[in-house]
Amino acid sequence: MSFEILFEDDYFLAAAKPAGLPSQPTVDKSRPDFFTALKQQLQQERGKDFYLALHHRLDRDTSGVMIFAKTKDANEPLADLFKLHRIQKTYLCLTKRTQKAADAWEVENHLAEMRDAKLKKMKMVRVNSGGDKAHTLFKKLEVFPTALLVQAQPLTGRMHQIRVHLADRGMGIFGDDIYQAPKEPKAPRLMLHAHSLVFVHPFTQQQVRIECAVPEDMQAFIKTLTQQ
Repeated sequence: MSFEILFEDDYFLAAAKPAGLPSQPTVDKSRPDFFTALKQQLQQERGKDFYLALHHRLDRDTSGVMIFAKTKDANEPLADLFKLHRIQKTYLCLTKRTQKAADAWEVENHLAEMRDAKLKKMKMVRVNSGGDKAHTLFKKLEVFPTALLVQAQPLTGRMHQIRVHLADRGMGIFGDDIYQAPKEPKAPRLMLHAHSLVFVHPFTQQQVRIECAVPEDMQAFIKTLTQQ
């Protein structure tokens, strides 16, 4: 598998993560992951000393843009961009259509991690006390007979944040196997895509925008939704 490079300069490299691959190594050492495979690809192309450092993650079934540090000097500035929420992350998702969906809205609450005994997986739940603040801006982009194309901009970085914020409003993302979501039409995977990253470059002070095109499986599912 050859991964598409979306952006590169002396400090950073961004690439398109496909759905179905964990972002980083898991407990199962035999399981492929995006970071390791991308690093191997680049080292084969550019030499075994090529440096790449991971600073954020996408869910296994989420596709889209991920950015990495290319030098040790770039690690702290990139980490700070994420820590201080100075990277604007924009996602696209296909959700169940409801009458509650305004043209734009935001969700701000607190989420805590818990184990779902039935699913035997960790998930996030809304809590009234404790937990971590989670804040997402949403915008309705397109309306289909039974679905919506929604833009999501998380202002915090909690696990599954977009997924749980939508599911709590009865607007689950097609293909979600953890949170409440529409079953028909059946999606090939979680219909969530990390579309773009925008930030002021810490070394050049220029604004950088990195986009990752909507993948073919998501485009094909959109066509399915238009025919419902």
